[in-house]
Amino acid sequence: MVFEFNSVSEFKSKIENKDILISTEIYKQIHKAINDKRRRKKVTAFVAKIKNDVIEFILERDQWVVSLNTCLDVFAQNDMFEECIEIQKMLKQLDHEHNRDK
Repeated sequence: MVFEFNSVSEFKSKIENKDILISTEIYKQIHKAINDKRRRKKVTAFVAKIKNDVIEFILERDQWVVSLNTCLDVFAQNDMFEECIEIQKMLKQLDHEHNRDK
């Protein structure tokens, strides 16, 4: 998904304030990747268009746990409990994969 911003400061504000729409998109992209049979190593979390610049935000697999924990906080604050439960499952799966790969 492409998020459009009028300025860098508007974009920074959305990120720093943990925008619910951006968090939801990050969650969806990681969820898709985890359920993909190809064991993807990275995802495009979202795309930001700031005036005429387009920036693609990519998360490597080792960044997914931190990103999901941030999403978990945002979703809990917004009473999105079904998503919180799903994130807990995803975190367990990633932890299991990490321990298996050691």
